[in-house]
Amino acid sequence: MKRGKSRGQAMVEFSLLSGLLFLLVMGIFDFGRAISIYVNIAEAAHEGARQLVLRSNYYTQYPDAAVVNATLAKIGGGGMVLTEDPCLAQQTPCTSPGAPPATAPNTGYIWISPNRTTGNHNVTVRVTYRYAPLTGMISSLVGAQFIMTAGSSMRSEY
Repeated sequence: MKRGKSRGQAMVEFSLLSGLLFLLVMGIFDFGRAISIYVNIAEAAHEGARQLVLRSNYYTQYPDAAVVNATLAKIGGGGMVLTEDPCLAQQTPCTSPGAPPATAPNTGYIWISPNRTTGNHNVTVRVTYRYAPLTGMISSLVGAQFIMTAGSSMRSEY
């Protein structure tokens, strides 16, 4: 039997479906990256709160390098840029975390509860991260950037 009329049919079908296939693959890639970053910032916030509880037997103030370093050590690099929230340096520190500027995607702030005195009280560490998808197709579908926030609160027992 001769198959004369179906020449190039597979190539046409692949060209019709390849855009959807590549969009699906890139979506899986960016979604996996977003989940990985969220897990990292959640674990970093927990480690920062644990370090703050260990250090809460004396007064600390901005900049608190030990808590920030413990938080960053938990992430272990990976291209994530986190700094202590600059609103904590103000005369009256902010009572909630700020968002990183829109001009700095894939960066974040570490917010530490501002009233850090000795005694039996809650301490909180929150990490706010501005996530930007890597692929242009995905960012046009879900937005160019969005904010991820994770936090951890612990009670100091000193």
